[in-house]
Amino acid sequence: MRMTCFGILSIGLVACSANPRSDAAGSTPTDSAKVRTAIESTNARFLDAFKRGDKATMIANYADDAVLMMPNEQAWRGHDEIEKGLSAFVDQMAFKNGRTITSDVMVAGDLAVETGRYAWTLKPKEGPEITDKGKYLTAWRRQSDGSWKVVRDINNSDMPPAR
Repeated sequence: MRMTCFGILSIGLVACSANPRSDAAGSTPTDSAKVRTAIESTNARFLDAFKRGDKATMIANYADDAVLMMPNEQAWRGHDEIEKGLSAFVDQMAFKNGRTITSDVMVAGDLAVETGRYAWTLKPKEGPEITDKGKYLTAWRRQSDGSWKVVRDINNSDMPPAR
């Protein structure tokens, strides 16, 4: 059985930004290049956590009200469902190697939308390695401490369906 995998990598990630909020009172506007850099850095940390099987770090990248939409799954809504879904995924699948490539980041106030591509190899507990590539769309929300957390995450594979 071939499993398509994830926006998890786009996933799920806390991007830190020291940028102040943009407002009418004269605060410095959000620098989209800095937000993009923070997101890309966070994506790299997320992949490293996945490779190490560090579920807690992976799950912490999602806001409490986040929605994660994985292929062939019902949407995981909220922290508890995301924790359960990601934990089960990591328990059955090891991350061998791969990467994400951020194609674009659009920033509007406290929201940022990232589009990108992924390519990686996963090793199920049983069966052959799975190589997958695809695209993702991730919505981020700036938190009160200035960090960014994933609030919506969806992805799909470019590979043909398994037969």
